[in-house]
Amino acid sequence: MKCVIDPNLSKKAAFQTALLACDRLRRNGAALCMPAHLSEPFSAVPDIRFLPYDTLFADADFAIAIGGDGTILRCAEKNLAHSLRTKTHPAKIVGINTGTLGFLAAFEANEIDMLDRLCTGEYAITKRMMLKTRIRTDADAAAPVHALNDIYASRANGRICDFAVAVDGHEIGVYRADGIIFSTPTGSTAYALSAGGPVMEPDLSLIEMNLICPHSLFARPMLFAPHREICVTYRGAGGGGLSVFVDGEKNAVLRNMQSFTVTCSELVMPFVDCKGHAFYDALNGKLMQPLKRSE
Repeated sequence: MKCVIDPNLSKKAAFQTALLACDRLRRNGAALCMPAHLSEPFSAVPDIRFLPYDTLFADADFAIAIGGDGTILRCAEKNLAHSLRTKTHPAKIVGINTGTLGFLAAFEANEIDMLDRLCTGEYAITKRMMLKTRIRTDADAAAPVHALNDIYASRANGRICDFAVAVDGHEIGVYRADGIIFSTPTGSTAYALSAGGPVMEPDLSLIEMNLICPHSLFARPMLFAPHREICVTYRGAGGGGLSVFVDGEKNAVLRNMQSFTVTCSELVMPFVDCKGHAFYDALNGKLMQPLKRSE
């Protein structure tokens, strides 16, 4: 069993958690590897290989990301990139939360004994759907880009903008808003939630559309079936480009009457669930609780 350990050392407790994870997995007979740039801080760890990202995920059974949701998301992206490049199945993602919310995590840092279940097979797999976007800035659409969380667009100069939205070629409306978000069920607890969207179970297969601060009393989130193709055309005659972000990373800037499409990707990302209720633990224990007062 090969395990990739990918900690975010900027997160408190990630270093110590990574050491404990390495020790526990090694005692269970796992082959361990880490990204090459971590060779210095983890030089004392025995029986571990440090590899560049190009080969890090090759033949890996599990990719263990240690940090917050952003850390887990970035690990999944690198895992997906290797899968697409080599035409192989992606490694199964195991998130260990040392961040704040941890909606993508299989368990918390103080539950490190859960790693034993990777060796005994006592876990479930949730195949999380992804989105695919093609951005058309000229005569031809760019190569598709995949998103696990969301695809959103907002004006580069921060001003309000107009979007024409069509579903399967039929225009459903022209909206005026600060931006527009398309989210997977996984991403429904991220930016889309802050914009007033619903929380969705992560193993659903739906596309959520949500406007950011719409200039309307009646604009509401919409859910689309996974076989739909949604096209957004930017109407920005007043100047200023429309920035398109894929999982939080800026991907392109559209000009007036340029467009991008959003569909359900043919790819899925396998996530490990060691407890069977990790999502609901995070939902009830974190989002449903009031913020703590600062001491």
